[in-house]
Amino acid sequence: MHAIQNLSRKDGTYYFRRLVRLGQDKPFRLRVSLRTNQYRRARFMGPALALACEKLTMNMMRNIAGDNLTAVQRAEIFRRQIILERDRLEQLHAELLIAAPDDHDMVEDALKLRLDAGEIANLAAAANGAVDDFLVARVDPDDDPDKPIIVLAWSDLEQSVQGQPPAEAAAEHLADLRLDATPISLAIARKIIHQAKVEAIREFRATLENPAAAYGQVPLASVALPAADRMGQDNPSSMPVLVTPQPMAADSWTTMTATEAVIRFIEHNPRTGGTDGKARKKGPSWTAKTRKQFKLPALLLEQVMQHRPLAQVTHDDLVKLNNCFSAIHGPSFRKSERQQAMAIQDIVRETEALVAKEELSEAEIGLGVSTTNRHWGFLRQLTDWFSQHHPLGRLDYSAFFVDDERDPRLLTDHYTEEQGRALFSLPPWIGCGSWSKPFKTGDRIFHNAAYYVPLIAWYTGFRREEICGLELDDIEQIDDQWHFAVRPNAARRLKNASSVRLLPVAPELARLGLLDYVAALRAEGETLMFPELRPLSGIGTMGDAFYKTVWTKCAVHLPFLKPGMAVHSFRHTLATGLKAVAVAEDVRADILGHRINGETGGRYSKASDLDVLRSAVEKIPIVTNHLSPAPIVLLPRMRREGRQARKPRRQG
Repeated sequence: MHAIQNLSRKDGTYYFRRLVRLGQDKPFRLRVSLRTNQYRRARFMGPALALACEKLTMNMMRNIAGDNLTAVQRAEIFRRQIILERDRLEQLHAELLIAAPDDHDMVEDALKLRLDAGEIANLAAAANGAVDDFLVARVDPDDDPDKPIIVLAWSDLEQSVQGQPPAEAAAEHLADLRLDATPISLAIARKIIHQAKVEAIREFRATLENPAAAYGQVPLASVALPAADRMGQDNPSSMPVLVTPQPMAADSWTTMTATEAVIRFIEHNPRTGGTDGKARKKGPSWTAKTRKQFKLPALLLEQVMQHRPLAQVTHDDLVKLNNCFSAIHGPSFRKSERQQAMAIQDIVRETEALVAKEELSEAEIGLGVSTTNRHWGFLRQLTDWFSQHHPLGRLDYSAFFVDDERDPRLLTDHYTEEQGRALFSLPPWIGCGSWSKPFKTGDRIFHNAAYYVPLIAWYTGFRREEICGLELDDIEQIDDQWHFAVRPNAARRLKNASSVRLLPVAPELARLGLLDYVAALRAEGETLMFPELRPLSGIGTMGDAFYKTVWTKCAVHLPFLKPGMAVHSFRHTLATGLKAVAVAEDVRADILGHRINGETGGRYSKASDLDVLRSAVEKIPIVTNHLSPAPIVLLPRMRREGRQARKPRRQG
């Protein structure tokens, strides 16, 4: 009988023993009784526990790494907080001056007491995570002995010194930076906030001693010098001569409108891609669509403000804009050239007239939750950046964000197997008239985006852009098996790091000629799987092109479609179907490119992982077994050159 790895035996009972190390920490020994004295049973339990232990260790390491904040993120939280602290300490000092305008000693003592207490408390909180209540006193041995000694508890001073509770500030900073508020990230953010408070207090003391440290060089508008000094002659009776320096450029921040601020923001932040989208050579940057979405709420705010400078924005302006959001027809808002030339107030009045005529119902009025939240998020980002260059009034964006309490599982319907068969019984799959009219019945089958995108969506659950932006090199052969390699390429980016993944090609896709289609395109010198979706103008995405040119025509033949059911619904279909056949949650996440508990995915280098995925893919319901493979017929070369941008149709 040979020894079993990681197992020991004592008094006839088998024990599992393993040395575990998390990162750079010291290793610790794990010892668990298997509660058995049977060799055969222990022989099977030992490797299973070793595998489970290894997986748990890897998950813990991923969570620790995923929840941590990078140096850049920590520095950004510190920078934002210290800006807030500077303003708050100035306000605290001003309040003390107002409270005792004639008692200068009292103001000095009260301010020093609060600054000293704040520094002590925040140093303790940064080191220990919290601070217990303590007493502070202002005692000066040189003071008048009859002057009373003031003793206060920190709890009496905390609110005026600390301002917003650090826990709330930490959550807000993480939300502003679009970071997950995990226990680790919240603890790190709270520590940074306490450190920023300490630094702000020390900086405030320094500026009291040396006011010039708080301001840059301030040029004088004019300087009056005696003529003797100017001419180098001793003539005290001469009249002063006014020396005027060179004129200064006007402060553009005080006159800049919201749309002008957007242009400056995009120019100053390489992560936006800059004006032309090429400001950042490496790493992700905003798409043209995101830059367009960022500009829109600023334009609407400027219209509400009657084109006043952004420096004059008030909370009342935000309220007016929010009222406009609640009074317009979301589905048609700015969809036509006519509306794009109108101010939002005019669109509101037009909408009110349509409601009065009963051409629109009250239930149809108002922008959707996700759209308004996106607008407010972009505006907050813009004004936060602007306030670093020019002070703004208090803007409480929390009053406008709406929590979406809808169940995400119910937001998008999924297709049933019966509906899937009905979809794949349309002309593109059973026979159409021509490549230009794929939904007209005929006897020809063309292999293109109209044919393969819905099939790939059904048998992979990929996102629309992940499918439409596939390159031919993204179909790889590993161990004699074909796989989709979902990764960023020249045609499109991915949603997040978890989206990078490998997925075996479903046997049904291979049966219906997908691999032959790829080979035929390669023989034609193509690089994209669906070159006809490529925008020649460089504007728009390939997924949008598929939706506009193919899916909208397909949808009219599917009477079971509900609002919102489109290509994305295939993801819900696959997730629901795999859950019904008991595919594990982590495997479903690997297929769909989702993140679980902070993991960023990407464990596809092991053959065993691919075998698990292949087994799951084979469980996807087959709804195309009524289709017969057809010889590959590509679109004409001229049609594969890409699509020309169409001029928007005029409405109204």
